[in-house]
Amino acid sequence: MPAIVNPALSLTLEEVSAGWGARRARLDSPRMRERVSEILAQMEAERWLQPRASYGVRDVIAAGPGWMEVSGGLRMHAPSLGHRLRGASHLAAFVLTLGPVFENQVSKWFTEGDRLRAVILDDIGTLALHRLGAALERQIHEEASFQGLDWSGVLSPGDDDFDLRDQKALLDIADGAGIGVSLTGTCMLSPRKSVTAVMGFGKKMLKWSREETCATCKSRARCPHRAVFAEAVAP
Repeated sequence: MPAIVNPALSLTLEEVSAGWGARRARLDSPRMRERVSEILAQMEAERWLQPRASYGVRDVIAAGPGWMEVSGGLRMHAPSLGHRLRGASHLAAFVLTLGPVFENQVSKWFTEGDRLRAVILDDIGTLALHRLGAALERQIHEEASFQGLDWSGVLSPGDDDFDLRDQKALLDIADGAGIGVSLTGTCMLSPRKSVTAVMGFGKKMLKWSREETCATCKSRARCPHRAVFAEAVAP
């Protein structure tokens, strides 16, 4: 399964501050910019970011209302799969992670009571993870195009009705273990700054953007990462 280990992934002060969105007017100050610059420099010097990504593609064997089965006997459950991925002949699953060092540093600062730096670093991680995801999606699009197939938008467990328990199937398809990603007893990913997602390949696929997924998310009003994501996927 294709894996990407330590791809080039650097972020600038301007990119991080742009990700603050509506919070920018409140947060943007010389002191805050100095603090973010210090964190970015320390993050690079100490190599807290260890980005990795992996994906796999399986044939779609069968699908019905609320479920989809792919080769290998793996079945996923969500009404949105049958609707949004209708017509898919293949399913691509991918997993992304920033690695354990980044997560440990965020936890360390929270434990030490340095909440400001911990929150800043966590925001930087969210931006980095979405940037990594956008790059991997482009690579997967190229594979679909090479096969003469169209591709759908992206769905992740937790979106709409996509059951978090299906993360196990996605990790199996994408070989999450191969890049150090595992599942906790509550079906959350470890390291915490990790993501799984799927997209369909077929002759004519339904498309939607990440922004459209955010617009219909039940957690939209209280999500701290909406502006961060918009900055991450901007061309």
